[in-house]
Amino acid sequence: MSLQEEEKIWGLIAWLIPIVGPVLALVLKPNLKYVKHWSFLSIGLFILVIAGYVVLWIVDLFLILVHLGILANVLSALFWLLVVVLWIIGIVKAAQGEYWRPVLVYDIAQRIGLTE
Repeated sequence: MSLQEEEKIWGLIAWLIPIVGPVLALVLKPNLKYVKHWSFLSIGLFILVIAGYVVLWIVDLFLILVHLGILANVLSALFWLLVVVLWIIGIVKAAQGEYWRPVLVYDIAQRIGLTE
């Protein structure tokens, strides 16, 4: 089955623009399976990033209190590097018309409503 260009574009919009993109895509193109897939993945990634940031903030606070601030900086840099790499891979996959299922992000997307 070949995806139409419109589906790819809306899937890409859903992934590229956190929160606004997926909501817009779901409102304007609610019947397109590919758009739903990428919209829920985008929302799932956003939830995962927020949860990861909160956990990282707590760990960083502890590390700073025990005078390991440099380790806190390294962990923060690694976290954000992972987020950016995941986001870029998603951009490529969405533009190519692939149904991607990144491990934690896909699990969250299923829990918030993604059905396939």
